[in-house]
Amino acid sequence: MSKPIRASAMPPDIDRLKQANAIMRLANEALARNDVVALIALGFSHQHIGELKKKGGFRSSAMEQNTRMITRLRKEGGAYAQ
Repeated sequence: MSKPIRASAMPPDIDRLKQANAIMRLANEALARNDVVALIALGFSHQHIGELKKKGGFRSSAMEQNTRMITRLRKEGGAYAQ
């Protein structure tokens, strides 16, 4: 049986997922421009940049999964807040 998520613990999780999505979008845009400087500024190592180039960037499914998790956490937060 899983433990309920505390409402006070959710905002950092939601914020973390939102930040991850934003970084993935920015990284994909930088990859499309071949802007290595921007990728380094986002915190990616040269090795990770090479891997992202090979894969074609972050998959939209990863961002969609984060968005679904944000929605789930918000719904669960509303249930626990009542």
